[in-house]
Amino acid sequence: MFTRALAASAALALLASVAAAQPGNAADPITIKMKRGSDSVRIVGVLRPEVACCTYVFKAKAGQKLYWSVTGASTRQTIGYPGGGVDGPGLPDPLPLPATGAYVLSVTPDLMAEGAYGRFVLKLRVPPLKAK
Repeated sequence: MFTRALAASAALALLASVAAAQPGNAADPITIKMKRGSDSVRIVGVLRPEVACCTYVFKAKAGQKLYWSVTGASTRQTIGYPGGGVDGPGLPDPLPLPATGAYVLSVTPDLMAEGAYGRFVLKLRVPPLKAK
């Protein structure tokens, strides 16, 4: 009996650690790579109570702009810059990208609004720099 209880406790602890370490949390953002020849991507996510989601990372060059939109659940967005600064919530569209490197975009529930949990669709577009 004790062995079964111990095994069950270990299994629950393992499941809890796997759930806590799911991709998309701030420590393990989901990498966004656009298909070759495309400058846009559509991402479907779900915001749930007490689930750390949804953080994405993408690369861009200084001078590019991020065009973005979110529909569905009421959300807040923040962006982390390659140099370590963070902006948001309340990001402009388009958002100028001042540095070359990895940007971290987080979509979180807006707990001050109704409908903060549920499905959302995030659309991102980062057009290439125009040749001079």
